[in-house]
Amino acid sequence: MRTRRDDAILSVKFGALREPAGEWLGFDTRPAAVKNSLAHSRTRLGVGHIDLNRPSRLDPTVPIEETIEAIADMVKAGYVRHIGLSEMGPATIRRAMAVHPIVDLQIEYALVSRSLETAIMPVLAEAGVGMTAYGVLSRGLSSGSHPMDRSDMRAHMPRFATDNRPTNGLAVTTLDALAKEWGHTPVQLAIARVLSRGDLVVPVIGSRTRVQLKDALGTLTVHLDETQRGRLETLVSPCAVTGTRHAAEQMPTPHSERAG
Repeated sequence: MRTRRDDAILSVKFGALREPAGEWLGFDTRPAAVKNSLAHSRTRLGVGHIDLNRPSRLDPTVPIEETIEAIADMVKAGYVRHIGLSEMGPATIRRAMAVHPIVDLQIEYALVSRSLETAIMPVLAEAGVGMTAYGVLSRGLSSGSHPMDRSDMRAHMPRFATDNRPTNGLAVTTLDALAKEWGHTPVQLAIARVLSRGDLVVPVIGSRTRVQLKDALGTLTVHLDETQRGRLETLVSPCAVTGTRHAAEQMPTPHSERAG
């Protein structure tokens, strides 16, 4: 990065707290924490500025306005170029935009995770805010992947629980059948469906091997027409899977899961 700084857009999330053993301790997005995290990010990465800075989640103890104002101060100082958000609901997004322009929302979005289409995506479209979609393969569920052991965080997610495998396996089989019918792979269909939502939606691809990366990049040749997309969305819908995307005790954490 130090020698190729202008070749990349550097996005940094901050605020999540962990103890040495790895346990979650909550979130801290107080103005002082905003600036402290930014200082450490610049030092560790060896860069002068961050292109896109965002809180990783809503800190329930800090008004979003205070967090955004602190990042805006860093924009004025030249340490940050743009401000983004992550996993926040429509009311919070609007409050943040009232303080400073927001350019992007990072949020989980997939064939079987579409709740944000009702209230969140219309707000983004109205304001011309981009969306960085993660989990587009539902953490490997779309490709039939399963947790290897208890160290895999998916082992603690309801969608990968043993009791839910028969039902969710049927959804995977359906996706696989459609992919074969149309001459693609399940991974490519899952990504293509996200890409079909418009130019402001950018999927994050978490490929770990060259084979996976080649499969994902094959999506660039996939073009779903309205009939295909409608059939895909109907046959592989949120109703086709059982289990929430996070464990019960973590569901309150993503602010996007709340009414506001």
